[in-house]
Amino acid sequence: RQLEGEIAEEWNIENMDTLLPLVKDVVAFDMKHSAEIQACDLLMEIDRLDLLTQHMDQSNYPRVCLYLIGCASYLVEPESTQILQGVLDTYLRFGEYPRAMLVAMQLHDKEKCEEVFNGCNDALLKKQLCYMMARQYVPLDLADEDMRTILLNAHINDHFLSLGREL
Repeated sequence: RQLEGEIAEEWNIENMDTLLPLVKDVVAFDMKHSAEIQACDLLMEIDRLDLLTQHMDQSNYPRVCLYLIGCASYLVEPESTQILQGVLDTYLRFGEYPRAMLVAMQLHDKEKCEEVFNGCNDALLKKQLCYMMARQYVPLDLADEDMRTILLNAHINDHFLSLGREL
């Protein structure tokens, strides 16, 4: 942590090239040893969050993404949008379509919502995505009649009553 703080203090245009290999080593170490938060903080401090993606794997990406989403709400534009876009790309890379849809809706980007929806191949997950988009009134032009019905909230009352009976 001390080293990360000193790197962040010394980071500027003149010594960026000399510190970059050290930053890469520190981030790689942090990501391998469950210190993802420290790696994220260091990279956000020096505006090099792009270095994080090469160190994310199946075991650490959920913590990293949740932390970055939390940080994005405290940042101003365009930094918050850039962070959320990186999180969206990470979720898509690991096949987390519902979480990717939440981030796309948080970005208020209809094209990204459509990209997430079309990227999913699981029919059941696609229905879940349709329910999510229907709740937030994200319109899409869909060919599938069932999906279009879900997206229009046509049977939401019937589903609610059915759920009530089951509970």
